[in-house]
Amino acid sequence: MADSGGGVTITAVTATPIAIPFEQTFHWRSGAQGGANLVLFAVETDAGATGYGESICEDPAAVIAYGNLMARAFVGRSPGDVEAILLDLWSNGRWRATPHWSQQVLSGLEVACWDALGKALGVPASTFLGGRVRDEVDYMAFPQGDTAEELAREAAVLAAAGHRVVYLKVGRPHRDDEEIVAAVREAIGPGPLLRVDANEAWDVPTAVDAIRRLEAYDLDWVEQPVPAGNVAGLAWVRSRVETKIAADQAVFTTAELRAVLDAEAADTIVLGSHESGGLWRWRQLAYLAESYGIPVNGHACPESSLSTFAGLQLLSCVPNLTLGNQVMHHLLTEQLSTTPIAIDGGRASIPSGPGLGCELDHDAVDRARRRYEEQGAY
Repeated sequence: MADSGGGVTITAVTATPIAIPFEQTFHWRSGAQGGANLVLFAVETDAGATGYGESICEDPAAVIAYGNLMARAFVGRSPGDVEAILLDLWSNGRWRATPHWSQQVLSGLEVACWDALGKALGVPASTFLGGRVRDEVDYMAFPQGDTAEELAREAAVLAAAGHRVVYLKVGRPHRDDEEIVAAVREAIGPGPLLRVDANEAWDVPTAVDAIRRLEAYDLDWVEQPVPAGNVAGLAWVRSRVETKIAADQAVFTTAELRAVLDAEAADTIVLGSHESGGLWRWRQLAYLAESYGIPVNGHACPESSLSTFAGLQLLSCVPNLTLGNQVMHHLLTEQLSTTPIAIDGGRASIPSGPGLGCELDHDAVDRARRRYEEQGAY
């Protein structure tokens, strides 16, 4: 079999459990969260280059156990042989029986491969993902808080700093969505786009009613208003409201994305590496959406700057990209990289360094590892 990685071979894969607190409690429709639980995967090569990627999780213990089993398909291969590695994983064992979980674990391993290959060859990871079509990515403003007053106050500051898109969580129990959206729209003024994400909180009639009420505040789109498996319901909601609909949890796999596109259930597709299983499949899903004439938006989770650096490499290669891509690393108290990400008015330049374009902060990793070992998962 041909080697697509310039003679570079993976010699070992290691996994480190990570726990990093948020600056303030993160509120969304599934409750409140105090920090991010992650697994840092390191892919070592015979070229001396080590690549890094992270997987999101509820508890790192489960991801490490599965990741160590998956690593068997990586060791001895080139980090550029991602398609062959994926074929091995999906053909052997039972990984394909639980695609969402498997892809979430796989993501950190796969991203680490592109980082290692780019470092070994001295080129950015975007080189392997089709090449760049832009030099910067536009990110959303993501105000934090629990009450309408808290969210509106932070939203006003972010809009004044030049953000063109403001993003809010809705569908939270015991909170009045209209009160929050109205307060934020008043605080930011008529200029910025305002997007809301219900994270599957509503059934179909509730979604239609809620969106119609919120349309008075000039929404750009509503993300995943109904449960992910209800594609027909998502299409029904889209047909009954004026506001655009974005699909997120409904499009983790190729088959799921194709079903949403064929049903004309979404105006925008929200994609990320953690859900797609890494950068390679994420890029392919973005192209599938493009073939239907549908734009994509970069997804974010409770994650560190490593995921943001990986996302920048991928998003630089996507022609059908929206404004206001999602970002969450800045909500953490510390980062796992020594390389800063400068976001000015919502815009961040694409790093030009090799691999993901960042350097790992080994001291921060050690602190986060010890925090998990001493305190457990958030």
